[in-house]
Amino acid sequence: MYTFAVIDLLLGFVILLTAIVVVTAVAHIWADVPFIPTPKCVREEMLRLAALHGGEKIYDLGAGDARLLIAAKHAHPSITAVGVEIVPTIWALGKFRIWCSRQKVELFLRNALSQNVSDADCIFLYLIPGLMKKLEKKFDTELPPGAKVISYAFSFPSKKPLMEQSVRGLAGGKTKLRLYQW
Repeated sequence: MYTFAVIDLLLGFVILLTAIVVVTAVAHIWADVPFIPTPKCVREEMLRLAALHGGEKIYDLGAGDARLLIAAKHAHPSITAVGVEIVPTIWALGKFRIWCSRQKVELFLRNALSQNVSDADCIFLYLIPGLMKKLEKKFDTELPPGAKVISYAFSFPSKKPLMEQSVRGLAGGKTKLRLYQW
């Protein structure tokens, strides 16, 4: 009797885990964006480039599991940190990480292009080139003058960065951080 309960529990867990993997895979195919966490050394450098002092409103579009937002809020408790993630399972992981961190970070399940950023002081990005082109147009119409955008790995097609900096990327390779100002 006891063995059947354990087997049922294990079977339920395997089914749940399989469903999570399938939902995540389908969402990545549908959303056309992979979940690749930003390495810690890059997150730290992105926050340094942002030069946050407190009181700013920051966004992470394509926030993944909210690591960068949690780190920013931990370093600067008076900022307002808002993230947007489109993949439901990754968003749920982010909500869980935020809950575990006990930081006041908002994370929304939505497309980055639908997020109003007109009140942004700083935006963090690690997105694919196709989205960078669309976001450049969105930022031209929405961002307030002086807003900073820090992009990891990918650049905007028409906007020249104020600064480019080489950083160690995934698997030890070199890539760039770019600081833009609108």
